[in-house]
Amino acid sequence: MDLRTTTTLALAGMLLVLPTACSTTPESVSGPPAPSPVSEPSERPTFEACDREAAEAGTTNLRPSELTQADREAAEAVWGGTIPEGRLVLEHATDLTLPLGELGFGNGYDAAVGGLGGDQLRRVAAPGTSAPITLAVLEGSNSARSVAFVEVRVGDGVPVRWEEDPALGFVTDGGDGGVWAPATPDEQAVDDVAAFDSIEAMYPNGDSASGNVCVLRSTKAGVDGVQFSAGWGDGGYPTFVGYDAAGQEVSVVSHGLIIPWSLSGLPGTPPSGEDL
Repeated sequence: MDLRTTTTLALAGMLLVLPTACSTTPESVSGPPAPSPVSEPSERPTFEACDREAAEAGTTNLRPSELTQADREAAEAVWGGTIPEGRLVLEHATDLTLPLGELGFGNGYDAAVGGLGGDQLRRVAAPGTSAPITLAVLEGSNSARSVAFVEVRVGDGVPVRWEEDPALGFVTDGGDGGVWAPATPDEQAVDDVAAFDSIEAMYPNGDSASGNVCVLRSTKAGVDGVQFSAGWGDGGYPTFVGYDAAGQEVSVVSHGLIIPWSLSGLPGTPPSGEDL
């Protein structure tokens, strides 16, 4: 079952009961009841595939790698599994403005609809911060493309240590993940159509071999979220926060669990359990 079918089934199974605005006016001989107020429709976001622009070294703590045989042998001795063939390339998704200084992480559906609640959010920077988002993509010899790491660089400092934030980790049954930056503290209205639109942008005309691994979510205010293919597909993926020597958050990284942390190029003491 491909991502489009899986996500379609998941969305079809969700029942959203929306309140209907109405008002009544007591009966009067002076005229008919007043009409019910009409709510303005909420703006629907648009989606487009990322353009695979190469990331500049100064915008990310990730590093590209040819994944040499020596790298594979050293990592596999501890990793306990086979590292896929290919090389690690870095692609710049966007510079995401954080209006409230907050980031949300979740699965692809969460990112498409703009988040489902505050439990998925964390304050990581000053309001208005511009955060480059970089994808470390494993390009295989068979032209397959898999997202090994996603970094949101929220500060200029160099990470010296990493800690997992369980609230920013996510589980997906559609093989996708996402990150977004809310513009208001209020919970967003859920719009299932947006999720289908994001799938169409990732896989135009249902082409699962499009090679797209990243989609930008935009509103009239600009790009406010990124959806990406998550690691191996369905499953759970951890998110880690990097701190500089002063204890300030400077990076947030989603681990696709395709290759060991040690091959990411990320500086600092690896998070507990990720010290390969």
